[in-house]
Amino acid sequence: MVSILIVGHGNFATGALSATRLVAGAPENVYALDFSEGMNPAELKEKMQALLADISTQEILVMADLAGGTPFRTAVELKMTLPEKQIRVVAGANMPALMEAAFSSDSMNLAELTATVVQTGVEGLVDWDAQTEAEEEPDFEGGL
Repeated sequence: MVSILIVGHGNFATGALSATRLVAGAPENVYALDFSEGMNPAELKEKMQALLADISTQEILVMADLAGGTPFRTAVELKMTLPEKQIRVVAGANMPALMEAAFSSDSMNLAELTATVVQTGVEGLVDWDAQTEAEEEPDFEGGL
């Protein structure tokens, strides 16, 4: 099983986890860490390091809100300093990607899950106007 750590600015991570739980139930292997207002990068690093160490699985997918942001950079830095864990870091986390991660983390290895999550995140961005121009009746697979 791959564990998922959502990180981001403000309440992005806990908000995304809350939304994921609303749709997917309460996956036991999904964690959230906010880079809250007033928190400095050193505090974030300390909290993230402790959380990563406490996660029992060896494979961890960190899903950050923005490439280059402090949560993303901190996760990349910690990936390099925790050789006992296999960590992959992706940025641009969105609900389709988070849902894919939550539902597929027990059926794929870390590399497969990362590739699938990134693809799902990209495909999850939909331009309604372009969609309706291309199709007579867009199909959203029943919705959630």
